[in-house]
Amino acid sequence: MSTFWHRTRKRIKNWLIYLLVKNGIKGILNVQRDTAITFLKNLSLLGFYIVPGERKKTINHLTQVYRNSKTPKEIHCMAKAVFLNLGRNMADAFGLARFNNQNIDRYIEVRGKENLDAALKKGKGVIVLSGHIGNWELMASYFAMKGYPVNVVGAPIYDPRLDELVVKNREGSGLKYIERGSATREIIKAMIRNEIIGLLIDQDTKHVDGVFVDFLGTKAYTPVGPVLLAIKTGAAIVPMAIHIRKNDTHLIEFENEIVLEPFEDQEQNRIHNTQLCSNAVEKFIRKYPTQWVWMHERWKTRPGDLPHRPAR
Repeated sequence: MSTFWHRTRKRIKNWLIYLLVKNGIKGILNVQRDTAITFLKNLSLLGFYIVPGERKKTINHLTQVYRNSKTPKEIHCMAKAVFLNLGRNMADAFGLARFNNQNIDRYIEVRGKENLDAALKKGKGVIVLSGHIGNWELMASYFAMKGYPVNVVGAPIYDPRLDELVVKNREGSGLKYIERGSATREIIKAMIRNEIIGLLIDQDTKHVDGVFVDFLGTKAYTPVGPVLLAIKTGAAIVPMAIHIRKNDTHLIEFENEIVLEPFEDQEQNRIHNTQLCSNAVEKFIRKYPTQWVWMHERWKTRPGDLPHRPAR
């Protein structure tokens, strides 16, 4: 009986979340952008106070990284800003359909795009490397609207209805969504067509091939996919990130292409070059710390949690 009620509660919860997101997207598009931002900013601030688990994780992770440079009061203010920025970004993530090639430049400035264009001119595809910083959904959509061939890779959401809704929202701007798990073949095809692949490597994802590298001062399990793909296809790796500014516009920034440094030892090759990729994402987070999702348990997976992988 307990199992039955557990499953029933889970189905009800998933249905309510689906309805919330579905009607949330519809509601956001039916009001002015400023109204949507104000509402979701205040809703996220409310979440900071009434969802203690997420608040505690955010403060704990910020303390882990900034304990030697910030006071507890400063860290508490940073944590609150994390929630506020999440709400501000949700307004545009849910409202992607309000943007198009004619109006998007009012809201987004881009710096360093020459790094992306130079990488595309090499003709072997580009792996755009980023993290869950700012409005990463809008960042990918921006370039799709501008006519760039954009593909993003992501894990399917636990609820198929919600997953379909989110994917439809993403693909409305013209980008292509590739589901993680069956992604390698599609990614290689995209590289052959000299397209862009967007990969986020700042999450704890122990079900993908990875290595432990330093991330914000602590070892974190990090995907090696970008490095292996670049080696296999010759694609360039270009770091980029987006953040929302005080006036509610967004800034997208590119860094220089990451030049991989090959080693004869394959494991050393994987670790060293994945560290270069991780450093690039970390640089953006340290630059705009309240724009990252600090409630995520980035360092949860430890070496003993993973099955032994034979040396290569």
